[in-house]
Amino acid sequence: MVRKIAIIMGLLMVCLFSGAAYAYAAAYEQEFVVKPEPILSDGATRLDLRFNIRHGRVTVKLTENPAFIVKVRVRYNSRDLAPASSEGFSEGAFQVAFSSGVLSPKDKADPLHDWEIEIGRYDLETTLTLDFAGVQTDMDLGGMPLDTLTLNLKGTQANLDFSEPTLFSVRKVDIACEGGFFTLANIANTNFEEFRLKATGSSLDLDFKGSYAAGDYPADFSLNGCSARMTLPAKAGARVIHRPENRPVELAGGGWSKDQNNTAEGYMSDDYEERESRLNLDISSTATSVLIKRDGANMQYRLSY
Repeated sequence: MVRKIAIIMGLLMVCLFSGAAYAYAAAYEQEFVVKPEPILSDGATRLDLRFNIRHGRVTVKLTENPAFIVKVRVRYNSRDLAPASSEGFSEGAFQVAFSSGVLSPKDKADPLHDWEIEIGRYDLETTLTLDFAGVQTDMDLGGMPLDTLTLNLKGTQANLDFSEPTLFSVRKVDIACEGGFFTLANIANTNFEEFRLKATGSSLDLDFKGSYAAGDYPADFSLNGCSARMTLPAKAGARVIHRPENRPVELAGGGWSKDQNNTAEGYMSDDYEERESRLNLDISSTATSVLIKRDGANMQYRLSY
């Protein structure tokens, strides 16, 4: 069987900073490359791509290089952090997973542990799962062939952007955030069918701008002990149903009017019925403050109920 993941391993040389007699810590470097030819020749119709990373810095971006589906480069300065990969094939889906090593007590508090992940413009619907703990990450998933996106973020500072529309409509976006800082931009470029976010003890900044096709876009939120800011575009109608336990919600801009017809207390933009694209936000929260701003008319409402 043709080996689908090529691995390159090297030891970096000790170097000096600006000629000073101080040696930067020696580090290891490992590279994984997933090439398209053997995967497609095996008849794969889907890709299941997973990353399980602890205590590191991670960048994820699109690549135009057609020579590979995924390329992962990892730099680290402790053998305990050596990454590993696995692969398999099941029911038409090629499965590949990458994971980081586990820090031992003797490792210093801030080890060198950098991941650079490049994902190509291949034509396979992809389920992407990112499990991050104690990670700082900048990700741009715009243009990628995503079908499903799952994020599990714990103690993580994450910036995620969809700078351009994804190749396919993302059927499901599922995010869990615990004790972190999370920024998400241009969500509409996923053309999502289902969006769910569950967060505890986190700071959230969510931007629902992007390219909207006609249709309804449901987004469900469960927030506990969070501070959340959401920005909605004027070109899509919006309805917000918010069920807080003990904190206010503030709406700004876009001409909101109270929706008396819904069984749950809610608000909708005054152009909701006229728009071909409509955002439907359903928010339940405990000990959480929520600011929702819609571009457009300079109208502001502060709601407390």
